Amino acid sequence: MVLIAVLIVACTATAIAGCGSGVTLDYSKSARQPIVSYLRNQALPPDESPKGPAFIVYGDGTAYRRVGKMSFLTGTLTDAQIKSLLSAIVAKGFFTMDSNQGKPAPGGAEDQVTVTLTGKSKAVIAAEGAGGDFGAIVDMIRSYKIPGEKEYLPDRINLHAMEYVGSLPFYGKVIDWTADPTVLVQVAAQNRKGVPDVIQLTGEQARQVWKLLADASTATGPIAWRAGGKLYVSVFADPYFPAPGV
Repeated sequence: MVLIAVLIVACTATAIAGCGSGVTLDYSKSARQPIVSYLRNQALPPDESPKGPAFIVYGDGTAYRRVGKMSFLTGTLTDAQIKSLLSAIVAKGFFTMDSNQGKPAPGGAEDQVTVTLTGKSKAVIAAEGAGGDFGAIVDMIRSYKIPGEKEYLPDRINLHAMEYVGSLPFYGKVIDWTADPTVLVQVAAQNRKGVPDVIQLTGEQARQVWKLLADASTATGPIAWRAGGKLYVSVFADPYFPAPGV
């Protein structure tokens, strides 16, 4: 936040033009259009690799940031705050950077920042800890605090699950499924028919399932969920975030 404050002071006269960079900071005010998004990707098993952005700001100011494997905070930025963030990113030469700055070592993570302005969009990808100006942008975004942020439980998720068919007793931790068990039955049934093992949940049901899985996400070792006399494994959820046309 200190970096952003310094840039605001230094660029007062030219903030709308991206601190003299020639980049005009106009953007869609749509609640479905991401303006700034940051993802950290790593080659991990699906249930160990969180989906969705680690930080995202929409044109209407709605913003989310990930603070744990299944923990998000949300809040709202004003137009001035969005432009201050954009100014700080643009001032680091974001739109003149190479889009691909190298792949991570095997098992390493990859950072991706995307900025979408009116008539202009760019994504830059680099290995975690790449340093330089892009590294400074990543560090700034990762440390950014959303004004008035509070806990966010996604109200639209994709739920994955498979029925456990191995030997008993289960070799890991068994937890009772206290949400509606029919969702696990439905996903497992689809899986047996060769349909992708995922269903979409919305509203209060999505929030309840997300909270149940989030509370167990810090456990170590294999987990099976017990529901209706059966066990289910590879149970995890991907959060949904709005996107243009989706």
